[in-house]
Amino acid sequence: MRLRDITRRAGRSLRNAKARTLLTSLAIGVGAFTITLSLAAGAGGRQYAEDIVNSNTNVNELYVQPKQENQGDLSKPKEYSDTPSISYGGGFSLKLLQQSDIDKIKKLDGVQSITPVYNVTPKYITREGQKKYQVGVEAFLNTLKQEYLAGSGNDVNRGDAVLPDSYREALGFSSPQDAIGKTIDVVVAGSIPGVADKTFTLTVVGVTKKSELAAVSGQNSVQAASENVKEMYQYAQQGTPIANAYTAATVLAKNQSDVDTLKEKIKAMGYEAQTAQDLMSFIFQFINVLQGILIGFGALAVLTSVFGIINTQYISVLERTQQIGLMKALGMRRRDVGRLFKLEAAWIGFLGGAIGSLLALAAGSAANPWIRDVLSLGQNTNLLIFEPWTFAVVIIGLMLVSVGAGILPARKAAKLDPIEALRTE
Repeated sequence: MRLRDITRRAGRSLRNAKARTLLTSLAIGVGAFTITLSLAAGAGGRQYAEDIVNSNTNVNELYVQPKQENQGDLSKPKEYSDTPSISYGGGFSLKLLQQSDIDKIKKLDGVQSITPVYNVTPKYITREGQKKYQVGVEAFLNTLKQEYLAGSGNDVNRGDAVLPDSYREALGFSSPQDAIGKTIDVVVAGSIPGVADKTFTLTVVGVTKKSELAAVSGQNSVQAASENVKEMYQYAQQGTPIANAYTAATVLAKNQSDVDTLKEKIKAMGYEAQTAQDLMSFIFQFINVLQGILIGFGALAVLTSVFGIINTQYISVLERTQQIGLMKALGMRRRDVGRLFKLEAAWIGFLGGAIGSLLALAAGSAANPWIRDVLSLGQNTNLLIFEPWTFAVVIIGLMLVSVGAGILPARKAAKLDPIEALRTE
């Protein structure tokens, strides 16, 4: 028999047992649903992470930290070192960059600039007649892509600040445009007892829309000129062992072609250096692990459904023993009988894969707006992205699995003796 005729006959056989075929297909559809959603979540997560990294980093930038020493046995006393570090108790400490490290890296060929990371947590932010609010302050970087509701970051000079819209509203400005040109007060406390708080008055030159990064991390910092943030940091740390020491620094390469070379040079000097690509690879690895776990659950559902397919096909062989005997008596070859039952299994896999994939598409399309609302994401952001190739891979993959599950019943049907089969009641 021709393959086309066997395929049609397999379809007719399944239609004659609609309920059993549908239930078996739904069982394998559960696995298809889970796997398709997992692939969509992985694609969406990678795209979302890439958008965040691209909008908050520059391809020409490197993030440099001191290479941390082996902490050794934390239960034993640790020898004192003059190297600035932050102690977290129990003998664990974080080594910091010194100004001498900054100067050393700055002399490397290909370095356009180097900016220390100033970890500034002011006492509060306020303006006249308004409440006081906790906030973080960070140095403004014109390399970051930000969406402005008013003003811009084109001319952020000493004494200027870029305000997140959430703080604009909290500080009583009626609109983003109303905040432009007005002043805010950032109050920084000294680390030494008895040292008075210092107020830094900044002029608002821009109001930014809430970023995707802030939506995930909860961070929403005020940005100020690097000189101002440096002054705040130094005032907060003056008189302490970590004055003029930094957790990290951002190195800006002159050209993108210099980034990898600079990275190796900085690492050879005894520092840790990461590019935006390194950061993305770490995030992608994390997403891939989560995606693998979800796909694992889908694979378990598929494995369970395999036994259902085997059971269904065995029952079909028993019910159609006389029919098989008649077909073989009329000249149907053993190979064609085996193909018939394998194709029936393939049809079940196709139906299960198609049903599961379509349900996943429907569920994902409905869930995307809800996810955006819950996480306060942008209107164009989808965390579930369905790519056409995933549907083809899932359906074809499940068809192959189903064919594999149908091999034993197909062999049983192919080996039936036509005379004995015709005698069966």
